[in-house]
Amino acid sequence: MDQAQSLSTLVRDEAASFRPRREGRHEVDAVATLARECRRRIEVRVRNLSTTGFMADCVEPVRIGSYISLDVPGIGPVQAQVRWQLGRCLGGMFLDPISLSRCEWTARSGTLFSG
Repeated sequence: MDQAQSLSTLVRDEAASFRPRREGRHEVDAVATLARECRRRIEVRVRNLSTTGFMADCVEPVRIGSYISLDVPGIGPVQAQVRWQLGRCLGGMFLDPISLSRCEWTARSGTLFSG
C-alpha cells in the first residue's frame, strides 16, 4: 500500500469513528475563574458552553486529561476534565452535565449553534 492509499484509509477510518455533537453550544464571551488540580486559579475567557462542556481562551498551558473546576455564574464551581488544548484555546468536558437554565451566561446570550 502506498502513502496515498494509507492516508485515504486513515481518513476513512477517522470519518467512520466521528460522532457529531449531541448538545448544541451557546456562544459566550465571559471571563471566568478556572481552578487547576494544584489549587492554582487562572482567568479564562469562555467562548462557548453546552450542558456537557465548554471552550475557553487560556493564556497558560493546562495538561490534557487534568481535572479542573470552572466557576459558572448561577451554578458555581463545576468539575471538568481538559480534553484538548490548541495554542491558547482549550476544551473541557464537564464530569456531570449542567443545567443551562441556571447558567447566567446562557440566560443573557440565548445564542445557540451546533457543530
